[in-house]
This record gives sequence, structure tokens and C-alpha cells, in this order.
Amino acid sequence: MSGRSLVLIGLGILLLLILLGYLLVVGPLLGRLSDRAEERDAKEAQVAQLQAQVQDLERVRDNSGELGQRILELNKRVPSEPEIPTFVVQLQQIAGAAGVTQVRIEPGTPGAPPQGGPYSVVPITMTFEGTYEGLRDFLLRCNDLVRLVTINSVAYEPIIVDAGEEDLATGVEPILNVEIEAEIYFQPEGDGGGAAPISPEATTGATETTTVTEETTVAQ
Repeated sequence: MSGRSLVLIGLGILLLLILLGYLLVVGPLLGRLSDRAEERDAKEAQVAQLQAQVQDLERVRDNSGELGQRILELNKRVPSEPEIPTFVVQLQQIAGAAGVTQVRIEPGTPGAPPQGGPYSVVPITMTFEGTYEGLRDFLLRCNDLVRLVTINSVAYEPIIVDAGEEDLATGVEPILNVEIEAEIYFQPEGDGGGAAPISPEATTGATETTTVTEETTVAQ
């Protein structure tokens, strides 16, 4: 056998040994390394998730005082009784301050909130006459009331002046007839989430009031 043949046989044997070594040693080792790398990535992702949760908890802890204060303030704006007469007086005051007139306030029947919750909802319909600026001022003052008020809808239209009356001076704002649908809330003490009954006297305790600047009527 020539030397060249021996060299070729030796190279073949060497390649076979390298292949067997890869299959028996290097391949499984690389597989284990890949599995360990995947485990490491999974643990790093878990650690990152835990760190994010810790950060969220720290933010909640840092803001707990502020959140508690906001919840306390909100509870103060939701009384334990309907207190309709008191609310009517507050509306009369802001209506006078906003310069609107012919105010009519009609409380509805209390009921549970559509989404559920440990409080009762009282629908309120308000109508009055005033300019657009007066309407805007009235809505802003509603937001500043001690009682929490939710405005659901606002509809208005200009009051048509009779043809025989003199036209208003150019630039004067038209008078609007306004209707507002709103809600107020109360949370009976010890209530489990349903709407509490309300006596008729609670919704009709305010009487008709007339002043120089406004006429306020509470619907009976």
C-alpha cells in the first residue's frame, strides 16, 4: 500500500473520530448549553417582571397617602342621605351667581347605578333661561359644588322673540332655554350595594322660591 493511500486512510479515520466526537460529546454539550441559555433567559424575564411589580407596589405605596386623601374627599361629596333640599339650595345659589333665571329643578326616583356599586343615584332634571356665558358659568360652578354632580347631557335652544318686539341691540347674546340632565349620589350607611328607599318628603322638602334675579321652582 502506498504512502498516499495510508495518508488518505489516516485522514478518513481522523474525520470519523471527529464526527463521532461531535455526535457523542460536542453535540449533547451544545444542546445542554442551549437549554441553559433558554433557562437563563426565562429567569431574566421573570426577574424583570418581578422588578416591574416591585416598582408598581412602590409607586402605590408612595401614592397611598394622596389616594387616601382623594378617597376621603370623594366620600365627603357623597353623603349618607339624599339631602335633596340642601342640594336644591346649592343650585339656587349657583344659578343666581351665574345670572340664569326661571330655574326649575326636578328630582327623579333614586335607583342603583347601572354598573353596580355601594351607592344610590338620584337623577336630576334642571331647566333655566340664560345666555351661553351664563350656561357655561353654571356648569363650572356645578363642578365646584360640595356635592358630587355628574352632568349627563346639556340641551339648549335660543328663545324666539315675537315679531312685534323690538330686536335686541347688535352683539347682545341671545337668551337660551336650557335643559340639563344630571345625577347626584348618596351612600346609605351599612348599605350592601343596592339602592336605598327614599321618602317622598326627602324629594319635596324645598318650596318655590322667588327673588328679584331669579325664579326657582322645585317640581313636586
